[in-house]
Amino acid sequence: MHIGIIGAGAAAVALLDALALADDKPSGVTVFDGAPALWRGRPYQPDLDAVRVNAPPPIMSVRAGDPGHYQRWLANREVADYLDEGLGQPLVPRAVYGEYLEDTARDAIARLGLAGCPVRVVRSAVTGFSRDERAVLHTASGHHVPVDRAVLAVGSGGPRDHYGLTGTPGYVNEPYPLARTVAGLPADHHLAVIGSGLTAVDIAVTLAANGHTGPITLLSRSGQLPFVQQRPVRLDPVHLTPGAVRELAAEHGELPFSHLVSLMRTELAALGQDFDTLAAEITGSEDPVIRLRRQLDAVDAPHHGRRLLAMVIRVVGPTAWPLLAERDREMLRTGHFRTINSLSSPMVPHNARIVLRLLDSGQLRLRAGVTKIEARSGGGFTVYDARNWSADTVFNAVNPPAYTTPSETQPLVGALLAAGAAEPHPAGGLRAEPGTRRAMVGGTPDPSWHVLGNLAADSMFIATNPPGLAAEAAGLVRGLFGA
Repeated sequence: MHIGIIGAGAAAVALLDALALADDKPSGVTVFDGAPALWRGRPYQPDLDAVRVNAPPPIMSVRAGDPGHYQRWLANREVADYLDEGLGQPLVPRAVYGEYLEDTARDAIARLGLAGCPVRVVRSAVTGFSRDERAVLHTASGHHVPVDRAVLAVGSGGPRDHYGLTGTPGYVNEPYPLARTVAGLPADHHLAVIGSGLTAVDIAVTLAANGHTGPITLLSRSGQLPFVQQRPVRLDPVHLTPGAVRELAAEHGELPFSHLVSLMRTELAALGQDFDTLAAEITGSEDPVIRLRRQLDAVDAPHHGRRLLAMVIRVVGPTAWPLLAERDREMLRTGHFRTINSLSSPMVPHNARIVLRLLDSGQLRLRAGVTKIEARSGGGFTVYDARNWSADTVFNAVNPPAYTTPSETQPLVGALLAAGAAEPHPAGGLRAEPGTRRAMVGGTPDPSWHVLGNLAADSMFIATNPPGLAAEAAGLVRGLFGA
């Protein structure tokens, strides 16, 4: 069995690692990716030290069933300078985490090679395919590679240019790596950042580290900042567990979302805490600066609601998501994705303190209700919200919606759909069989194609969670070899 892996980011690393650990091995693997930095994906390229990982080491392992894998790797590095005092955990530069992904991939490739499974890397995107006795993958560089199984392991790609500014001097559509995009930026420029999530926070923190003196304005429809992460504590749920949600789904034929909420209430009650406090924290309307200050003061708060919910999203979510009724999944996708994503990946206290300092000084501003941004003929930009105002430079920090097909993968996905080898999911991405991740067409799995990560809308609600990707990769490998 020869396997083709399309994409060389975190999902591909998790898949290579799972293949290297499996008892059975393929006869060979070919990885396809035209990106400049293999294995790192978009967020973990070489960059400035100010651009840090937004999560503590215990929840960043890319090896299934081994949450300490990244921590053990990190133990051999000097990380004392990167301690986040609020979390009591080291938050290293993202480039360091990229090194971890690279090392994990290289180690897996070496182990596969020793087991008689050579791994080849083709530095080009797959743009189409044909069928002979096997699937033949066609690349932009003219390669034609026959494979027995192909795995779509692509991310969501770069930001979308909603205001048609690409090519305009002073507009940056892809902010990463920030070492490149902030280089040469005049220190007094007024910088407008489209978005107010974690990417926007990265930009603001990096500018502060680089000595930027000009105004920085974060633009969004809501004007809200991400939640602030709390210091981790050990939690061992006994009611809201993967086994419990599987039992509920078996009992009801599907998993009612209301039952998940009831399990959360029960879990909090067992800790001597109430659900209503958590609900008020999530749904309450509050000035974003006041909320940021309050949440920073509550990093060590004794109420475990947000800690428990973040754990549940990561640990129980991959089991619960495919079992939910489609109406509930649609409700969560369309009405609550931003909130749940922020709860799952909150802003770390280190960055939150810098953001609060910038807000208090007046250098950083939050503006809601942006409707349009236009380039001015003499240079710079006009931003339209409640009033019209000017900015010198505009950075795009709005990530693509979940399950979006990256532009470089669209020709291949179009070819798959046209050939009837895949079927679109209503939420985006492609339908896939739970567990094996085989592409589904008319309710029947295709034996050749698998979907892992961002394009698997029916598999994962949060597709950027490394342990979740690792668990999906391990299930895919078990399916490949009939385990």
